[in-house]
Amino acid sequence: MNRRLLVGLATLGLSSLLGLAPAPPRERREPPGRGLSPAHEEPSSGGVGQALTVDPGALEALARLQAPAACVDGRAAGVFPCRGVELSSFLPLGVLQAEARSGSNLWGFVDLDDAREYAVIGLNSGTAIVDVTDPTAPRVVGAVPGPTSPWREAKVYQRWNAAGNRHEAWAYVVSEAPTAGLQIIDLSNLPSSVSLAATFRGFDTAHTIFLANTDPRSGASNVIDVAPVLYIQGSDQGFLALDLSNPVAPTIRGRHTSSYVHDAWAGVFRGSRTSRCAPGHDPCEVVFDWGGHALRVLDFTDKANPIVIGGLVYDEIGYAHSGWISRDGNYLFSFDEGDELTLGGNSRIRVLDITDIGFPTVAAVWTSTTPAIEHNGYVVGNRLYVSYYERGLTILDVNVPTAPREVAFFDTYPTSDNAQFHGAWGVYPFLPSGTMLVSNIDGAGGLFLLREEVGLATPPGAPRPPVVPVAPRGRVARPVRTLSR
Repeated sequence: MNRRLLVGLATLGLSSLLGLAPAPPRERREPPGRGLSPAHEEPSSGGVGQALTVDPGALEALARLQAPAACVDGRAAGVFPCRGVELSSFLPLGVLQAEARSGSNLWGFVDLDDAREYAVIGLNSGTAIVDVTDPTAPRVVGAVPGPTSPWREAKVYQRWNAAGNRHEAWAYVVSEAPTAGLQIIDLSNLPSSVSLAATFRGFDTAHTIFLANTDPRSGASNVIDVAPVLYIQGSDQGFLALDLSNPVAPTIRGRHTSSYVHDAWAGVFRGSRTSRCAPGHDPCEVVFDWGGHALRVLDFTDKANPIVIGGLVYDEIGYAHSGWISRDGNYLFSFDEGDELTLGGNSRIRVLDITDIGFPTVAAVWTSTTPAIEHNGYVVGNRLYVSYYERGLTILDVNVPTAPREVAFFDTYPTSDNAQFHGAWGVYPFLPSGTMLVSNIDGAGGLFLLREEVGLATPPGAPRPPVVPVAPRGRVARPVRTLSR
Protein backbone atom coordinates (compact mmCIF):
# COMPACT_ATOMS: atom_id res chain seq x y z
CA MET A 1 0.00 0.00 0.00
CA ASN A 2 1.50 3.38 -0.94
CA ARG A 3 1.93 6.27 1.48
CA ARG A 4 -0.50 8.57 -0.38
CA LEU A 5 -3.24 5.99 0.00
CA LEU A 6 -2.48 5.60 3.72
CA VAL A 7 -2.78 9.35 4.22
CA GLY A 8 -6.05 9.35 2.29
CA LEU A 9 -7.46 6.54 4.39
CA ALA A 10 -6.52 8.36 7.57
CA THR A 11 -8.73 11.27 6.56
CA LEU A 12 -11.85 9.12 6.16
CA GLY A 13 -14.41 8.86 8.94
CA LEU A 14 -14.58 5.71 11.10
CA SER A 15 -18.06 4.82 9.87
CA SER A 16 -16.98 4.79 6.23
CA LEU A 17 -13.92 2.71 6.98
CA LEU A 18 -15.94 0.10 8.83
CA GLY A 19 -18.57 -0.18 6.13
CA LEU A 20 -21.29 1.37 8.30
CA ALA A 21 -21.86 4.17 5.80
CA PRO A 22 -21.26 4.58 2.06
CA ALA A 23 -17.59 5.05 1.24
CA PRO A 24 -16.36 7.88 -1.00
CA PRO A 25 -15.99 7.06 -4.70
CA ARG A 26 -12.84 5.11 -5.54
CA GLU A 27 -10.36 6.23 -8.15
CA ARG A 28 -10.47 2.81 -9.80
CA ARG A 29 -13.01 0.03 -10.01
CA GLU A 30 -12.34 -3.22 -8.14
CA PRO A 31 -13.97 -6.65 -8.28
CA PRO A 32 -16.47 -7.31 -5.45
CA GLY A 33 -14.80 -7.48 -2.07
CA ARG A 34 -11.31 -6.75 -3.35
CA GLY A 35 -9.14 -4.14 -1.73
CA LEU A 36 -5.64 -2.79 -1.75
CA SER A 37 -3.10 -4.99 -0.02
CA PRO A 38 0.17 -3.86 1.54
CA ALA A 39 3.14 -3.48 -0.76
CA HIS A 40 4.40 -7.05 -0.45
CA GLU A 41 1.01 -8.41 -1.47
CA GLU A 42 1.01 -6.58 -4.78
CA PRO A 43 2.91 -8.53 -7.48
CA SER A 44 6.15 -6.92 -8.65
CA SER A 45 5.92 -4.26 -5.94
CA GLY A 46 9.15 -4.99 -4.10
CA GLY A 47 7.58 -7.26 -1.47
CA VAL A 48 6.98 -10.99 -1.90
CA GLY A 49 7.24 -10.05 -5.57
CA GLN A 50 10.77 -8.80 -4.83
CA ALA A 51 13.86 -10.78 -5.70
CA LEU A 52 14.19 -13.97 -3.66
CA THR A 53 17.36 -14.56 -1.66
CA VAL A 54 19.46 -17.61 -0.86
CA ASP A 55 21.66 -17.88 2.22
CA PRO A 56 24.52 -20.29 1.42
CA GLY A 57 25.78 -20.36 5.02
CA ALA A 58 22.40 -21.30 6.45
CA LEU A 59 21.77 -23.93 3.77
CA GLU A 60 25.20 -25.47 4.29
CA ALA A 61 24.60 -25.73 8.05
CA LEU A 62 21.21 -27.33 7.45
CA ALA A 63 22.67 -29.81 4.97
CA ARG A 64 25.18 -30.91 7.62
CA LEU A 65 22.47 -31.41 10.24
CA GLN A 66 22.46 -35.07 11.37
CA ALA A 67 20.51 -34.74 14.64
CA PRO A 68 18.47 -32.10 16.46
CA ALA A 69 20.50 -28.97 17.12
CA ALA A 70 20.04 -27.49 20.57
CA CYS A 71 20.24 -23.76 21.16
CA VAL A 72 23.78 -23.37 22.52
CA ASP A 73 25.22 -19.96 23.40
CA GLY A 74 22.44 -18.28 21.47
CA ARG A 75 22.88 -20.28 18.25
CA ALA A 76 21.47 -23.49 16.81
CA ALA A 77 23.66 -25.41 14.35
CA GLY A 78 26.16 -22.61 14.90
CA VAL A 79 24.20 -20.31 12.60
CA PHE A 80 20.62 -19.61 13.70
CA PRO A 81 20.12 -17.10 16.54
CA CYS A 82 17.79 -18.62 19.12
CA ARG A 83 16.62 -18.78 22.70
CA GLY A 84 14.74 -21.72 24.19
CA VAL A 85 14.05 -23.45 20.84
CA GLU A 86 15.91 -26.33 19.21
CA LEU A 87 16.06 -27.27 15.53
CA SER A 88 14.70 -30.77 14.91
CA SER A 89 15.13 -30.90 11.13
CA PHE A 90 14.67 -29.02 7.86
CA LEU A 91 13.36 -29.82 4.37
CA PRO A 92 14.49 -27.52 1.52
CA LEU A 93 12.16 -26.29 -1.21
CA GLY A 94 13.41 -28.70 -3.87
CA VAL A 95 12.71 -31.70 -1.64
CA LEU A 96 9.20 -30.51 -0.89
CA GLN A 97 8.48 -30.14 -4.61
CA ALA A 98 11.05 -30.20 -7.39
CA GLU A 99 9.71 -27.05 -9.06
CA ALA A 100 9.44 -24.97 -5.86
CA ARG A 101 11.36 -21.71 -5.65
CA SER A 102 9.70 -20.08 -2.63
CA GLY A 103 7.63 -21.03 0.39
CA SER A 104 4.26 -19.64 1.41
CA ASN A 105 1.90 -20.26 4.35
CA LEU A 106 1.36 -23.63 5.98
CA TRP A 107 -0.98 -25.60 8.22
CA GLY A 108 -0.91 -29.02 9.84
CA PHE A 109 -3.03 -31.64 11.57
CA VAL A 110 -3.02 -34.85 13.56
CA ASP A 111 -4.77 -37.85 11.97
CA LEU A 112 -7.46 -38.93 14.44
CA ASP A 113 -7.22 -42.57 13.32
CA ASP A 114 -3.53 -43.26 13.91
CA ALA A 115 -2.22 -40.07 15.64
CA ARG A 116 0.30 -39.43 12.86
CA GLU A 117 1.12 -35.74 12.37
CA TYR A 118 1.39 -33.83 9.10
CA ALA A 119 2.43 -30.49 7.63
CA VAL A 120 0.58 -28.99 4.67
CA ILE A 121 2.88 -26.35 3.18
CA GLY A 122 2.16 -23.93 0.37
CA LEU A 123 4.82 -23.37 -2.28
CA ASN A 124 4.96 -21.12 -5.33
CA SER A 125 4.39 -24.24 -7.45
CA GLY A 126 1.82 -26.17 -5.41
CA THR A 127 1.18 -27.78 -2.03
CA ALA A 128 3.33 -30.41 -0.28
CA ILE A 129 2.12 -32.80 2.42
CA VAL A 130 4.79 -33.98 4.85
CA ASP A 131 4.62 -36.68 7.50
CA VAL A 132 6.25 -35.05 10.56
CA THR A 133 5.37 -37.75 13.11
CA ASP A 134 9.10 -38.18 13.67
CA PRO A 135 10.26 -34.54 13.60
CA THR A 136 13.87 -35.61 13.15
CA ALA A 137 13.04 -37.54 9.96
CA PRO A 138 10.15 -35.84 8.12
CA ARG A 139 8.92 -37.56 4.95
CA VAL A 140 7.28 -35.89 1.95
CA VAL A 141 4.20 -37.99 1.17
CA GLY A 142 3.36 -36.10 -2.00
CA ALA A 143 2.83 -32.73 -3.64
CA VAL A 144 -0.14 -31.42 -5.61
CA PRO A 145 0.78 -28.94 -8.36
CA GLY A 146 -0.98 -25.60 -8.51
CA PRO A 147 -0.87 -22.51 -10.69
CA THR A 148 2.32 -20.56 -10.06
CA SER A 149 1.97 -17.89 -7.38
CA PRO A 150 3.98 -16.66 -4.37
CA TRP A 151 0.75 -16.85 -2.31
CA ARG A 152 -0.75 -20.14 -1.18
CA GLU A 153 -2.66 -20.97 1.98
CA ALA A 154 -4.35 -24.12 3.30
CA LYS A 155 -6.68 -25.35 6.03
CA VAL A 156 -7.58 -28.96 6.91
CA TYR A 157 -11.02 -30.46 7.60
CA GLN A 158 -11.38 -33.93 9.16
CA ARG A 159 -14.61 -35.81 9.89
CA TRP A 160 -15.79 -39.27 10.91
CA ASN A 161 -17.06 -41.60 8.19
CA ALA A 162 -19.36 -44.08 9.95
CA ALA A 163 -19.73 -46.29 6.88
CA GLY A 164 -15.99 -46.67 6.51
CA ASN A 165 -15.39 -46.76 10.28
CA ARG A 166 -12.60 -44.21 9.92
CA HIS A 167 -11.90 -40.51 9.58
CA GLU A 168 -11.60 -38.72 6.26
CA ALA A 169 -9.63 -35.53 5.72
CA TRP A 170 -9.22 -32.84 3.08
CA ALA A 171 -6.93 -29.84 2.65
CA TYR A 172 -8.51 -26.70 1.16
CA VAL A 173 -6.00 -24.54 -0.71
CA VAL A 174 -6.37 -21.01 -2.10
CA SER A 175 -4.00 -18.91 -4.17
CA GLU A 176 -3.92 -15.53 -5.86
CA ALA A 177 -2.94 -17.13 -9.14
CA PRO A 178 -5.49 -16.35 -11.90
CA THR A 179 -8.26 -18.96 -12.11
CA ALA A 180 -6.80 -20.92 -9.16
CA GLY A 181 -10.16 -21.55 -7.49
CA LEU A 182 -10.26 -23.71 -4.35
CA GLN A 183 -8.17 -26.85 -4.62
CA ILE A 184 -9.50 -29.73 -2.50
CA ILE A 185 -6.79 -32.27 -1.68
CA ASP A 186 -7.85 -35.71 -0.47
CA LEU A 187 -5.81 -36.67 2.61
CA SER A 188 -7.80 -39.80 3.46
CA ASN A 189 -5.17 -42.17 2.03
CA LEU A 190 -2.40 -40.96 4.33
CA PRO A 191 0.21 -42.03 5.18
CA SER A 192 0.46 -43.61 1.72
CA SER A 193 -0.58 -40.91 -0.74
CA VAL A 194 -2.47 -37.69 -1.44
CA SER A 195 -4.39 -36.57 -4.51
CA LEU A 196 -6.39 -33.67 -5.90
CA ALA A 197 -10.07 -34.52 -5.33
CA ALA A 198 -11.67 -31.47 -6.97
CA THR A 199 -11.31 -27.77 -7.73
CA PHE A 200 -14.20 -25.54 -6.60
CA ARG A 201 -14.83 -22.75 -9.11
CA GLY A 202 -17.05 -20.40 -7.12
CA PHE A 203 -14.23 -17.84 -7.27
CA ASP A 204 -10.97 -17.47 -9.18
CA THR A 205 -8.47 -16.06 -6.69
CA ALA A 206 -8.33 -15.62 -2.92
CA HIS A 207 -5.75 -14.49 -0.41
CA THR A 208 -6.45 -16.39 2.81
CA ILE A 209 -8.76 -19.02 4.25
CA PHE A 210 -10.21 -19.79 7.71
CA LEU A 211 -12.03 -22.91 8.90
CA ALA A 212 -14.37 -21.97 11.76
CA ASN A 213 -15.86 -24.18 14.47
CA THR A 214 -13.12 -26.80 14.24
CA ASP A 215 -10.18 -27.84 16.40
CA PRO A 216 -7.01 -26.36 14.84
CA ARG A 217 -5.06 -29.48 15.90
CA SER A 218 -7.13 -31.84 13.77
CA GLY A 219 -9.62 -29.87 11.69
CA ALA A 220 -12.46 -31.82 13.33
CA SER A 221 -15.73 -30.14 14.32
CA ASN A 222 -15.60 -28.90 17.92
CA VAL A 223 -18.85 -26.93 18.33
CA ILE A 224 -21.72 -29.33 18.96
CA ASP A 225 -24.60 -27.24 17.67
CA VAL A 226 -22.86 -25.18 14.96
CA ALA A 227 -21.47 -26.64 11.73
CA PRO A 228 -17.96 -25.92 10.42
CA VAL A 229 -17.75 -22.99 8.00
CA LEU A 230 -14.98 -22.40 5.48
CA TYR A 231 -14.41 -18.65 5.10
CA ILE A 232 -12.63 -17.38 1.97
CA GLN A 233 -10.91 -14.02 2.38
CA GLY A 234 -9.76 -11.59 -0.27
CA SER A 235 -11.43 -13.39 -3.16
CA ASP A 236 -12.51 -11.84 -6.43
CA GLN A 237 -16.09 -12.67 -5.36
CA GLY A 238 -15.91 -11.07 -1.92
CA PHE A 239 -15.71 -12.58 1.55
CA LEU A 240 -17.38 -15.98 1.24
CA ALA A 241 -18.85 -18.49 3.71
CA LEU A 242 -18.79 -22.05 2.33
CA ASP A 243 -20.87 -25.02 3.51
CA LEU A 244 -18.85 -28.26 3.77
CA SER A 245 -21.74 -30.73 4.07
CA ASN A 246 -20.23 -32.32 0.98
CA PRO A 247 -16.51 -31.78 1.58
CA VAL A 248 -15.52 -32.21 -2.08
CA ALA A 249 -18.36 -30.04 -3.42
CA PRO A 250 -18.73 -26.98 -1.17
CA THR A 251 -21.56 -24.49 -1.65
CA ILE A 252 -21.57 -20.75 -1.04
CA ARG A 253 -23.94 -19.99 1.85
CA GLY A 254 -23.06 -16.34 2.41
CA ARG A 255 -21.18 -13.40 1.00
CA HIS A 256 -19.94 -10.03 2.26
CA THR A 257 -18.86 -7.54 -0.41
CA SER A 258 -19.06 -4.08 1.13
CA SER A 259 -15.41 -4.13 2.24
CA TYR A 260 -12.22 -6.06 1.58
CA VAL A 261 -11.39 -8.83 4.06
CA HIS A 262 -7.71 -9.71 4.13
CA ASP A 263 -7.70 -12.24 6.97
CA ALA A 264 -10.10 -13.28 9.73
CA TRP A 265 -10.76 -15.13 12.96
CA ALA A 266 -14.25 -16.58 13.37
CA GLY A 267 -16.01 -18.30 16.25
CA VAL A 268 -19.17 -18.67 18.31
CA PHE A 269 -20.19 -16.43 21.21
CA ARG A 270 -23.07 -17.07 23.61
CA GLY A 271 -25.13 -15.42 26.33
CA SER A 272 -24.31 -11.85 27.31
CA ARG A 273 -21.48 -11.71 24.74
CA THR A 274 -24.11 -11.69 21.96
CA SER A 275 -25.74 -8.40 22.95
CA ARG A 276 -24.30 -6.64 19.88
CA CYS A 277 -25.53 -9.37 17.53
CA ALA A 278 -28.87 -9.31 15.71
CA PRO A 279 -31.94 -10.27 17.78
CA GLY A 280 -32.23 -14.01 18.29
CA HIS A 281 -28.60 -14.68 17.36
CA ASP A 282 -27.54 -16.68 20.43
CA PRO A 283 -25.31 -18.51 19.69
CA CYS A 284 -23.85 -15.80 17.47
CA GLU A 285 -21.29 -16.63 14.78
CA VAL A 286 -18.87 -13.71 14.85
CA VAL A 287 -16.10 -12.85 12.39
CA PHE A 288 -13.30 -10.43 13.25
CA ASP A 289 -11.86 -9.33 9.94
CA TRP A 290 -8.69 -7.42 9.23
CA GLY A 291 -9.09 -5.37 6.07
CA GLY A 292 -5.98 -3.24 5.86
CA HIS A 293 -7.33 0.12 6.99
CA ALA A 294 -9.62 -1.24 9.74
CA LEU A 295 -10.66 -4.16 11.89
CA ARG A 296 -14.35 -5.00 11.48
CA VAL A 297 -16.69 -7.24 13.45
CA LEU A 298 -19.38 -9.15 11.52
CA ASP A 299 -22.39 -11.07 12.78
CA PHE A 300 -22.35 -13.93 10.26
CA THR A 301 -24.99 -16.09 11.96
CA ASP A 302 -27.42 -15.56 9.10
CA LYS A 303 -25.15 -16.45 6.20
CA ALA A 304 -27.46 -14.75 3.71
CA ASN A 305 -27.37 -11.50 5.66
CA PRO A 306 -24.02 -10.76 7.36
CA ILE A 307 -24.09 -7.56 9.43
CA VAL A 308 -21.24 -5.24 10.45
CA ILE A 309 -21.74 -4.79 14.21
CA GLY A 310 -18.58 -2.88 15.11
CA GLY A 311 -14.94 -2.28 14.41
CA LEU A 312 -11.79 -0.34 15.16
CA VAL A 313 -9.34 1.98 13.42
CA TYR A 314 -6.50 2.17 15.95
CA ASP A 315 -3.82 4.84 16.25
CA GLU A 316 -0.76 4.49 13.99
CA ILE A 317 -2.45 1.91 11.79
CA GLY A 318 -0.27 0.73 8.94
CA TYR A 319 -1.98 -2.34 7.51
CA ALA A 320 -4.33 -4.30 9.77
CA HIS A 321 -3.35 -7.79 8.65
CA SER A 322 -4.50 -10.66 10.88
CA GLY A 323 -4.97 -11.84 14.45
CA TRP A 324 -5.95 -14.57 16.88
CA ILE A 325 -8.08 -14.80 19.99
CA SER A 326 -6.77 -15.27 23.54
CA ARG A 327 -7.38 -18.43 25.55
CA ASP A 328 -10.07 -16.74 27.67
CA GLY A 329 -11.83 -15.27 24.62
CA ASN A 330 -11.63 -11.70 25.90
CA TYR A 331 -8.74 -10.40 23.78
CA LEU A 332 -7.45 -10.42 20.22
CA PHE A 333 -3.74 -10.33 19.42
CA SER A 334 -3.67 -8.12 16.33
CA PHE A 335 -0.83 -8.04 13.79
CA ASP A 336 -0.14 -4.97 11.65
CA GLU A 337 2.01 -5.59 8.59
CA GLY A 338 2.60 -1.98 7.62
CA ASP A 339 3.32 0.19 10.66
CA GLU A 340 7.03 -0.71 10.66
CA LEU A 341 7.30 0.52 7.07
CA THR A 342 5.25 3.70 7.44
CA LEU A 343 6.23 4.74 10.98
CA GLY A 344 9.63 3.12 11.50
CA GLY A 345 10.84 1.72 14.80
CA ASN A 346 10.45 -1.81 16.08
CA SER A 347 7.36 -3.87 15.31
CA ARG A 348 4.32 -3.88 17.56
CA ILE A 349 1.60 -6.36 18.46
CA ARG A 350 -1.62 -4.80 19.69
CA VAL A 351 -3.74 -6.51 22.32
CA LEU A 352 -7.40 -5.68 21.70
CA ASP A 353 -10.02 -5.95 24.44
CA ILE A 354 -13.11 -7.63 22.93
CA THR A 355 -15.09 -8.10 26.13
CA ASP A 356 -17.69 -6.10 24.23
CA ILE A 357 -17.33 -7.79 20.84
CA GLY A 358 -18.85 -4.85 18.97
CA PHE A 359 -16.54 -2.28 20.53
CA PRO A 360 -12.90 -3.46 20.41
CA THR A 361 -10.33 -1.25 22.12
CA VAL A 362 -6.53 -1.34 22.35
CA ALA A 363 -5.69 -2.64 25.82
CA ALA A 364 -1.90 -2.96 25.41
CA VAL A 365 0.89 -2.78 22.86
CA TRP A 366 3.87 -5.14 22.94
CA THR A 367 6.99 -3.89 21.16
CA SER A 368 9.49 -6.30 19.64
CA THR A 369 13.25 -6.12 19.97
CA THR A 370 13.71 -5.63 16.21
CA PRO A 371 12.01 -3.88 13.25
CA ALA A 372 11.26 -7.25 11.61
CA ILE A 373 7.61 -7.43 10.53
CA GLU A 374 5.16 -9.74 12.29
CA HIS A 375 2.91 -11.77 9.99
CA ASN A 376 0.67 -14.50 11.44
CA GLY A 377 0.24 -15.67 15.03
CA TYR A 378 -1.68 -18.31 16.97
CA VAL A 379 -2.44 -19.00 20.63
CA VAL A 380 -1.86 -22.37 22.28
CA GLY A 381 -2.55 -22.30 26.02
CA ASN A 382 -0.58 -19.40 27.49
CA ARG A 383 1.71 -19.04 24.48
CA LEU A 384 1.44 -16.84 21.38
CA TYR A 385 3.48 -18.14 18.42
CA VAL A 386 4.21 -15.53 15.74
CA SER A 387 5.95 -15.83 12.38
CA TYR A 388 8.11 -12.74 12.10
CA TYR A 389 9.52 -12.76 8.55
CA GLU A 390 13.24 -11.91 8.88
CA ARG A 391 13.25 -12.72 12.60
CA GLY A 392 11.74 -16.17 12.17
CA LEU A 393 9.58 -17.46 15.05
CA THR A 394 8.85 -15.48 18.21
CA ILE A 395 7.12 -17.04 21.23
CA LEU A 396 5.37 -14.84 23.80
CA ASP A 397 4.01 -15.78 27.20
CA VAL A 398 0.45 -14.38 27.24
CA ASN A 399 -0.82 -15.95 30.45
CA VAL A 400 -1.71 -12.34 31.27
CA PRO A 401 -2.95 -11.26 27.82
CA THR A 402 -2.33 -7.55 28.40
CA ALA A 403 1.28 -8.16 29.45
CA PRO A 404 2.96 -10.29 26.76
CA ARG A 405 6.52 -11.34 27.47
CA GLU A 406 8.96 -12.84 24.99
CA VAL A 407 10.21 -16.20 26.25
CA ALA A 408 11.77 -17.78 23.18
CA PHE A 409 12.60 -17.32 19.51
CA PHE A 410 14.25 -19.06 16.58
CA ASP A 411 15.58 -16.96 13.71
CA THR A 412 15.06 -18.78 10.40
CA TYR A 413 16.56 -15.86 8.43
CA PRO A 414 19.83 -15.22 10.28
CA THR A 415 21.33 -12.57 8.00
CA SER A 416 19.16 -9.63 9.07
CA ASP A 417 16.11 -8.53 11.05
CA ASN A 418 14.98 -5.80 8.68
CA ALA A 419 11.44 -4.70 7.93
CA GLN A 420 11.36 -6.70 4.71
CA PHE A 421 9.37 -9.67 3.42
CA HIS A 422 11.93 -12.47 3.52
CA GLY A 423 12.12 -15.44 5.86
CA ALA A 424 9.29 -16.92 7.93
CA TRP A 425 5.85 -16.69 6.32
CA GLY A 426 3.87 -18.98 8.62
CA VAL A 427 3.98 -20.98 11.84
CA TYR A 428 1.81 -23.94 12.88
CA PRO A 429 2.10 -24.66 16.65
CA PHE A 430 -0.93 -26.91 17.27
CA LEU A 431 0.50 -30.43 16.89
CA PRO A 432 -0.13 -32.51 20.04
CA SER A 433 3.51 -33.65 20.10
CA GLY A 434 4.72 -30.08 20.51
CA THR A 435 6.54 -30.00 17.16
CA MET A 436 6.37 -26.50 15.69
CA LEU A 437 6.31 -26.00 11.93
CA VAL A 438 7.67 -22.87 10.21
CA SER A 439 7.54 -22.16 6.47
CA ASN A 440 10.38 -20.04 5.12
CA ILE A 441 9.91 -18.04 1.92
CA ASP A 442 13.60 -17.82 1.03
CA GLY A 443 17.09 -17.44 2.45
CA ALA A 444 16.91 -21.03 3.60
CA GLY A 445 13.57 -21.60 1.93
CA GLY A 446 11.57 -24.62 3.02
CA LEU A 447 10.10 -26.27 6.13
CA PHE A 448 11.67 -25.90 9.59
CA LEU A 449 10.68 -28.36 12.34
CA LEU A 450 11.32 -26.86 15.77
CA ARG A 451 10.70 -27.72 19.41
CA GLU A 452 10.55 -25.62 22.56
CA GLU A 453 13.18 -26.57 25.10
CA VAL A 454 11.98 -27.62 28.56
CA GLY A 455 11.84 -25.16 31.41
CA LEU A 456 10.30 -22.25 29.52
CA ALA A 457 6.97 -22.24 31.33
CA THR A 458 6.37 -19.44 33.82
CA PRO A 459 4.35 -20.37 36.93
CA PRO A 460 0.74 -19.12 36.68
CA GLY A 461 0.29 -15.79 38.41
CA ALA A 462 4.01 -14.99 38.53
CA PRO A 463 4.78 -11.27 38.18
CA ARG A 464 5.39 -10.06 34.64
CA PRO A 465 7.73 -7.22 33.70
CA PRO A 466 6.21 -4.18 32.01
CA VAL A 467 5.83 -4.28 28.24
CA VAL A 468 8.68 -2.07 27.06
CA PRO A 469 11.08 -2.06 24.10
CA VAL A 470 14.55 -3.54 24.66
CA ALA A 471 17.79 -3.17 22.75
CA PRO A 472 17.95 -5.15 19.51
CA ARG A 473 20.19 -8.21 19.28
CA GLY A 474 23.55 -7.84 17.62
CA ARG A 475 24.40 -10.10 14.70
CA VAL A 476 27.24 -10.80 12.35
CA ALA A 477 26.47 -9.97 8.72
CA ARG A 478 26.93 -12.81 6.23
CA PRO A 479 26.55 -12.77 2.46
CA VAL A 480 23.13 -13.44 0.97
CA ARG A 481 22.71 -14.04 -2.74
CA THR A 482 19.71 -12.69 -4.64
CA LEU A 483 17.76 -14.71 -7.15
CA SER A 484 15.63 -13.20 -9.87
CA ARG A 485 12.18 -14.70 -10.35
